[in-house]
Amino acid sequence: MADHQLHPLVPGFASVADDYERGRPEYPADYVPAVLEHTGIPGGSAVLDLAAGTGKLTRALLAGGLDVVAVEPLPGMRARLAAQLPADRVLDGSAEAIPLPGASVDAVFCGDAFHWFNGPAALDEIARVLRPGGALIASWLIPAPLHPDGWQAAVADLLTAVRPEHPGFTPDRGLAALDADARFTSRSAVPIPFEHTTDVDGFCAYVASFSFVGGMEHGRRAQLLDAIRAVLADEPLPLRAPSIVDAWVTTLRA
Repeated sequence: MADHQLHPLVPGFASVADDYERGRPEYPADYVPAVLEHTGIPGGSAVLDLAAGTGKLTRALLAGGLDVVAVEPLPGMRARLAAQLPADRVLDGSAEAIPLPGASVDAVFCGDAFHWFNGPAALDEIARVLRPGGALIASWLIPAPLHPDGWQAAVADLLTAVRPEHPGFTPDRGLAALDADARFTSRSAVPIPFEHTTDVDGFCAYVASFSFVGGMEHGRRAQLLDAIRAVLADEPLPLRAPSIVDAWVTTLRA
């Protein structure tokens, strides 16, 4: 794999593959049909899941009938991917150094990942591996607008107090680089509501899977998770968190 520099917070994911798989929500069943409707890409197309993590999005793409190859830079995450795809479909690489031939895929999907990329370098690589007219789909699974007195807002306050500067919490999450790139058409929003249903352990795993939490010193991390458990102690189960897949679709100009 070509040399590349990951964002300084990315190593926080190195030891959280189990928490990521346990805590992060699955993509809703209508995600793939909804985004494909906006791309013109037919079912069965060859697609890339870029920065695939443990394969949350990979599973949705496979279930949607797409022909998937996954690229992920962290070994712990790739080990989880290996249970879902043949070995030659799970590749060590990054957005800035994609180990695929030029014009080899019809779409590139990025799930909860685009904000980690070096935008211009990543878009050079994405444009290289896409076929003309191919699609780029950047998606984030995010909470719906929070009730100010609800448990989600209380947890958000705890996280905001300890979160370092983080590219995922900027207004555009890195999409300004895409907007400035004339090779791609204007992006279209495809919001898909869903409900993240979990228990206290699952929600704590969700928090523990965040890069900045995974990178914390052990005692500080335990203190944060204990505070979150205290917030959730009296909540009825299962916990229900209204959420949105915030998806953006664009096309490589032919």
